[in-house]
Amino acid sequence: MRQPVFFEDVIDERVVMQPLDPAVFDQYMAAGWRLLGYSIIRHNIAVCRSQMCGTIPLRIRLRDFTFSKSQRQLLRRNAGLWVEYGPIVLTPEHDALFHTHSEQRFTERRPDLLATFIGAQAHLEPVTGTSFTVRNAEGKMIAFSCMHSGKTAVSGTYCFFHPDYARFSLGSYTFLLELQKSLDMGMDYYYPGYTYDVPSQFDYKLNFNALESYDWKSGDWKHQERLAVRQWIDLV
Repeated sequence: MRQPVFFEDVIDERVVMQPLDPAVFDQYMAAGWRLLGYSIIRHNIAVCRSQMCGTIPLRIRLRDFTFSKSQRQLLRRNAGLWVEYGPIVLTPEHDALFHTHSEQRFTERRPDLLATFIGAQAHLEPVTGTSFTVRNAEGKMIAFSCMHSGKTAVSGTYCFFHPDYARFSLGSYTFLLELQKSLDMGMDYYYPGYTYDVPSQFDYKLNFNALESYDWKSGDWKHQERLAVRQWIDLV
């Protein structure tokens, strides 16, 4: 059930992006923080469709995580795509893809700059940043995602993709690539950001096993039931 957010309960904090010890980075993630451009932020409120709502930070317990049947199928179905993994490097090609993505993805508060989400030193700050670049058979970049790795935790930082290639489910696909890499690295937790306490475009993050959500009042992480993929707009 949705819990109302009262003014005195509001959390809205921000610190300037800076190098962090990997163990300190883990502590930030465990307290509901996330990365955004040139800042490390956390907030328990947001605006969705011009209405105030609550945010719910999420994480996946990797030691208990298994891919679902449909997720394994997606990985197999996209096996023909070309995936490059390495340090975060941003080029004009990334900017062009970002603008194509944002023009169709954002219906309100559309960002103008990729730097809104990924800073110039993202390969180094606050911890090591790496990325997945996905290309089709012709070599065209169709998706890009990046993540940051602490001592035992990984943050899925940001993803953007070309809307003309929806059949590849690229947002979910890069999510799975990051999860697999986190497992290969022997990490304990993967943090995919947050969802809202109302139906939204972030609901796809709830369709994962071993999911936990953050309780802003207690500071504890609690089991979060996995929800099947749904058309969130039908629930509005």
